[in-house]
Amino acid sequence: MVKKVYIDPGHGGNDSGAIGINNLYEKNINIEVSKKVEKLLKKQGIEVRLSRSEDKTISLEDRVSDANSWGADCFVSIHCNSFNGTANGIETYSHTSSTKDLANYIHEELLKTKAYTKNRGVKTANFYVIRNTNMRACLIELAFIDNQEDYKILTQKQEALADGIARGICRYLNITYTPVDNDVNKPITPIDNRDTLYRVVCGSYNNRLNAEKRIEELKEKGFNDAFIVIYKKE
Repeated sequence: MVKKVYIDPGHGGNDSGAIGINNLYEKNINIEVSKKVEKLLKKQGIEVRLSRSEDKTISLEDRVSDANSWGADCFVSIHCNSFNGTANGIETYSHTSSTKDLANYIHEELLKTKAYTKNRGVKTANFYVIRNTNMRACLIELAFIDNQEDYKILTQKQEALADGIARGICRYLNITYTPVDNDVNKPITPIDNRDTLYRVVCGSYNNRLNAEKRIEELKEKGFNDAFIVIYKKE
């Protein structure tokens, strides 16, 4: 039987959620990451439904009701955190300690991506959407939108975040995750081209003594074939 996953991009419409650095709206990050998770899960043969696929206002009650009536196997709500610019890190919530297996799996896979600044752990909370869903549910706070380092993660590491979430969901559903072509963890296959050499440049100096010093440093580290190439500006 095909598994069904309900993804809830938090906030939307007239509810922007937190507002972060450079006037970044939480609602926009939530939907961007959610759509990436949707794409990855569909590649695994999983049926996916989003609480919203565009910027519109949806009540918490409607999100829960939709997931329950659809009969989802699990519910994942995606959010960003905010405090005072100094707090940072990732945390994931379940409703109770006895229902945290989904939260644990997703949190563990997110940590493996290294797309976070601080591990704030898996916690419990009485959030409406994870309290009233009939299926296993969790809520992810990806990072702090008002923190400078976390801001970079939210804007530059969305593929990694989505990958971790999708892998965690598959672990919960006992589905073997098959990496897709743009998978962030896919190893780069080295290309052996014996007709081409790739020269590595370790610096350029307008003082010969500095260049020779650099060569000595490289040779001390085992790069015995390091040498100086003289280049004159025209």
